[in-house]
Amino acid sequence: MIRGPEKQLRARRSLLFVPANRPERFAKALNSGADMVCIECEDGVAPAQKDTARQNMLEFFADTGRPRTGPQLLVRINSPDEPEGQADLAAIMAAAVPPPALMVPKVRSAEDVRALDSMLDEQAPHIKLHLLIETAEALERCAAVAAASHRLEMLLFGGVDLAAELRCTTGWEPLLYARGRVVHAAALAGCDLMDMPYIDVGDLPGLADEAARAAVMGFGGKAAIHPAQIPAINAAFTPRDEEVAEAQKIITAYQQSSTGVTLVDGRLVEKPVIRRMQQILAVNDAVQAPEDH
Repeated sequence: MIRGPEKQLRARRSLLFVPANRPERFAKALNSGADMVCIECEDGVAPAQKDTARQNMLEFFADTGRPRTGPQLLVRINSPDEPEGQADLAAIMAAAVPPPALMVPKVRSAEDVRALDSMLDEQAPHIKLHLLIETAEALERCAAVAAASHRLEMLLFGGVDLAAELRCTTGWEPLLYARGRVVHAAALAGCDLMDMPYIDVGDLPGLADEAARAAVMGFGGKAAIHPAQIPAINAAFTPRDEEVAEAQKIITAYQQSSTGVTLVDGRLVEKPVIRRMQQILAVNDAVQAPEDH
């Protein structure tokens, strides 16, 4: 979770991509139950539709009539190394109402992140960053990439593109090593971490299984490519009632102890356990709290 449990957490269990060239789908995405909605200008948009997608995205954020509560919003731009990505950034920098956050694909190094960070410092200091780890270079340097910007909020494990670069399939086992590296990088940076989308939209049991595996591995959420995937994802990353009750019990016992350690139901409780219990309670609170956007 963002910068440790002492900072205010936001619920980031699920993220739904919606293509910017399909504005008729925006309302459905916003009402899907996803914690985050990403307006997609990159892979989900055909080259001939890039200009239209960019304009739709800008009009969406400029719309003064859209709801200001609901999912957190961000935009996946095209790679800043490519002309379309440069056009995305130029349009966003010039917009009267730019998006609050950008998802940046095809990151390869900390230098890539610092260059974009410097541009935003000068022209749009309020915009946050979410970085896709989907290249072999970014995987090799993911700790440095995650530490490269003060505005970083989240890493997204881009397993589909990464599998192509690693010459493996997108199954759980072939990508387990890569996931582990990104979990480590996010923990070092203190940022949120989201797992890759599950590509088989019709396989909800498979999605639920993979989301559960990601949750116990250290991911805070999972991306989605269809609204039907959101309930299973949210369920996998929402603390269960018994987990919340246990966390409250453990924290209360720890606070009442004068030694810095205590026993709860025969189990030793020390400070690292308390940090995890605080995270559970904070995520539970964040899920219940409405967001303004």
